[in-house]
Amino acid sequence: MLLTDGLCTKSYDQFVESYSNPGNEPDETERNACISRFAMRFSPTCWYEATASLYEKAQPWILIEGGGDDCGVCISVQVSGDANVPSRPVVDLKVPRGAKRGHDSGAIVRALRDIPGWRGVAAI
Repeated sequence: MLLTDGLCTKSYDQFVESYSNPGNEPDETERNACISRFAMRFSPTCWYEATASLYEKAQPWILIEGGGDDCGVCISVQVSGDANVPSRPVVDLKVPRGAKRGHDSGAIVRALRDIPGWRGVAAI
């Protein structure tokens, strides 16, 4: 399975080598399951951490969790094995135990649920 990055196509190993956060590279178990973890920082007070699995013998998925101002935003996507079935992102507000909900998280969840094709957990 290949990942597309802009106009470049990379294998899982090339993607991990290029985009792994130093000190947070996948361990052997994660590599065998083709799991990648990466962070996306939008500002000093807003970031997202993503975990994706592209294991060829299982249904691919990605989980993206907001931090800082967006703490509690949780986006998940499971890719259907049928290419004719669209992947529909699910967005929910899930504040981790002991964390404080980010002040922008509710607005982000509502805005994402309004995008055609996106849905909330209650809609599943």
